[in-house]
Amino acid sequence: MEDHGPNIRAIRAGDGRELLVTWKGGAESPVDVGAHIGRYAIFAPLRRDDAAFQAVSVGEWGWCAHWSDEMEIASDTLWRLALEQGSARLRGWREAHGMTQAEAASALGVSPRMWRYYEAGEHLLPKTVRLACAGFDAKANAA
Repeated sequence: MEDHGPNIRAIRAGDGRELLVTWKGGAESPVDVGAHIGRYAIFAPLRRDDAAFQAVSVGEWGWCAHWSDEMEIASDTLWRLALEQGSARLRGWREAHGMTQAEAASALGVSPRMWRYYEAGEHLLPKTVRLACAGFDAKANAA
């Protein structure tokens, strides 16, 4: 599946300061924007007020996360954060299990080449891989 670039189809607030972004190609990404909104004074209301943060919507033509005319995060920024965070999440999961990239890919049924792409932040981390990580952990914890 192609990632289809940083145009947003749907968006909603998740836990904390996480946005759940559905991209125009159908891929879904959790994106933690807490550090990003912490850097800029304009986003102070979103840091303080959960209800204000929850009011996120898709901006005009899908090019941003929109709260008000003054408070928007560009889809390019969200895309970059999704790539970086997905990569870090996957690398952290693999290292926590003491696996090589090839072992982790095999454990989750992902090709080694795609694993390298995901871990390098070259492709969005698919929901199926995030769920496979959670399932692997649940199975390991149940044993």
